[in-house]
Amino acid sequence: MVFAFGTILAIIALTWLPTSPPAVSVAIHSIVIGDSQRSYRLVTPHDLPSPIPVVFAFHGVGDSPESMAAYSQLDQMAAERGFLLVYPTGINAMWSTFEFDVAQLDSNRDVRFFDEMLARIARQFEIDRERIYLTGMSNGGSFVQLLANARSEEVAAVVACSGSRPKGLEDAGRRFPILLIVGEKDLAASSMRNDVRGYQSAGHDAELIVVAALGHEWSSQHNHAALEFLLDRRLQK
Repeated sequence: MVFAFGTILAIIALTWLPTSPPAVSVAIHSIVIGDSQRSYRLVTPHDLPSPIPVVFAFHGVGDSPESMAAYSQLDQMAAERGFLLVYPTGINAMWSTFEFDVAQLDSNRDVRFFDEMLARIARQFEIDRERIYLTGMSNGGSFVQLLANARSEEVAAVVACSGSRPKGLEDAGRRFPILLIVGEKDLAASSMRNDVRGYQSAGHDAELIVVAALGHEWSSQHNHAALEFLLDRRLQK
């Protein structure tokens, strides 16, 4: 069979077309908190349950909501599992996990940002207050542990990837389920092994996954395990 040159080019082009995007809508929202304007990327699947579970995904240092969406592939998981997915944007591409006041976590700028995002989303959607979840990568993984302590009465479960527990952070009054995921070659692996033992000793439902041959990066192969850990749990009051 003989193909025209243009037909061959068309076949090659079709071969390299990206796969269809997930069945979601994506929008960027802004919030003014004091003198600061903050933003977040909201992913809304076209098919949602009622009430709706919510997952907040916090990026690492130097990342953005868009880059985290690309490397984590969580948009597809939101479409498959039916939950609202929120990617907050850090100030200077990072989260405030250093030099915090344990007694004043309510005044932490990023804890306040979470409060405002959650309040706005709750006005926009019928969310499931017993199914609000946190996940994060690196500095974001550390921050979600701080945030879960600060908002233990609202957070049902946490998955922290490649982010150790912030130094000086004390346990919240309520224990929360937490899954830690870290690469075997990640410099954070040793501290996260200690973290999971500390969580378990304090009475948390805590688990650790160490990914063979992985460095300091998101383990997308564990997305299903991470989402099962989160979505199978409800807030215990």
